[in-house]
Amino acid sequence: MGGIAAKRRSFLRALTFFLGLGIGLSTSSADLVLQKVPPLTVAQAPNYPQNLARFDLGAQIESDVEADASSSVPFLSGDPASVYALRTGTTRLLISLAKIENINSVAFLNREAKGTVTIALSSAKLSPDSPQWHDAGQQELSSGLISASIGPAEAKYVRLTLNVRIPGRIGNLGIYSAAAVSDFTMPRARNVSAEALAKANYNLADLHAKARTIFVSSGDDLQLAQNMIDGQPGTSYTFAANDAAPAAIIDLGRSVPVNRISTFSTPGSAVVRFYVLDTLPGDSIGNPAAALRIDPQTLAAFKIVRTGSDDGSGRVAVNFEETTGRYVMLAWTPSTQNPNFSVAEVAVFGPASNARLLAANTSGNNAYATSDDKSVRDFKDTKDFSKEIPGEGPAEEQAPGEGPAPELPRPPPFVFIPKVVPTSP
Repeated sequence: MGGIAAKRRSFLRALTFFLGLGIGLSTSSADLVLQKVPPLTVAQAPNYPQNLARFDLGAQIESDVEADASSSVPFLSGDPASVYALRTGTTRLLISLAKIENINSVAFLNREAKGTVTIALSSAKLSPDSPQWHDAGQQELSSGLISASIGPAEAKYVRLTLNVRIPGRIGNLGIYSAAAVSDFTMPRARNVSAEALAKANYNLADLHAKARTIFVSSGDDLQLAQNMIDGQPGTSYTFAANDAAPAAIIDLGRSVPVNRISTFSTPGSAVVRFYVLDTLPGDSIGNPAAALRIDPQTLAAFKIVRTGSDDGSGRVAVNFEETTGRYVMLAWTPSTQNPNFSVAEVAVFGPASNARLLAANTSGNNAYATSDDKSVRDFKDTKDFSKEIPGEGPAEEQAPGEGPAPELPRPPPFVFIPKVVPTSP
């Protein structure tokens, strides 16, 4: 009987394997259908405050632990795979912004570290021990999102004092001002220092740099797909529970060289395929109601720049040979069916030449520009809260030049009318 039972178990395992193989083959032979994400509207702007803790916006970071100073630099690059290791004891991080801002909140992700974090603000640069720092609150370091509402409060400098009992890592730092429509219609000038260029690059897939998530494979509320590129660790986009192969396409706005992509999603052993494309098939871009259908032959012809695997932390990062493209497609294959698979952040980086171009093009500029022959809508349209936020594509292009001033109307011809003065009798 034992031998019969063993043979039955062996047969069932083989049957399960072949059934699974058949399902995989049938899935791979089907078309990939992606739904078009609705355009971002002005009414949605309050949901997307801008992360000011970014190198390309002029932010800088210092640590009082000299050995960790270099590791803290990529913390401001927008790379979700960049983390900062916290050791036991006290560590102070000082983040300086490009100018005084109205700061609303501070957030970051914590993994394993236990202790407390104290946030302090100042509009003038002070010594770390100065009593003139304005305390903005203290929180326990628990696993997951650490978020503190501290404003609005004017400040140029933010000090994080981390008293750590159990070491760990933190990442996805965000310092946010109150969300404003002007962050989209009149973006902040990009200001990259030469020192920053030598240490870290900037994220091309940034919602405030006019990148857009344009297609997703599933989801209950497609408008939330922009959460994947909004720079907020506390927001994410959740795919449908029955989506066995979640996928998304991000439009960078124009063709640019890229050589690194990183993501942060639901922790697990998912495999991610990364594609960089110059064009998309069909006329789905021009048709606002169209879905994007990709047949297996077309998908097989797409260039996979790299495949990466999640190590269990939810973070995946791949480096690859420099490739030029406008669209980045990501396709996840979770090892197990996850009914709540979500993606919090996607970041795309290019070579250092991109950053040098950014610094050159935005010096003294307002980065409100067009790209790829797309015309910027009239500013009056942005006052209609049902309108799409104008422009897509990175903000590092030159703003369109002004035309000649209109001519003044010709003056009317001079006519002399004599005035008759009455005479006395």
